[in-house]
Amino acid sequence: MRRMIAGAVLAASLCGCSQIDALAPVGGAGIADMRYAVNEVLLEKGVDILVAPVCAGEALELRCTGETMTQETITATSTSEDESTFELVVGTEVLYSGDVQSVLERNGTVGAS
Repeated sequence: MRRMIAGAVLAASLCGCSQIDALAPVGGAGIADMRYAVNEVLLEKGVDILVAPVCAGEALELRCTGETMTQETITATSTSEDESTFELVVGTEVLYSGDVQSVLERNGTVGAS
């Protein structure tokens, strides 16, 4: 009986392990909001993602990069000092250029700010 309980506790403690990989890296609200918005646009456009975009920097230096299943580069770049707008390019095609908040709102995503 003790082994069954120990096994159940171990299984329950490991259930969330795969979810940990999906957590956003620690950073400011701007970087988190842009990351959420980039992922939302990629999903909207049906982009098959091999490497999810990872974001770094701040203000006009904020940039997210990843890769599609067809080895095209995913690049999102902040286009404003306050990190409220961005441009998302996959390969050479601009998929989105505009406001971060409008992407979050239309998809019902709650951003970090």
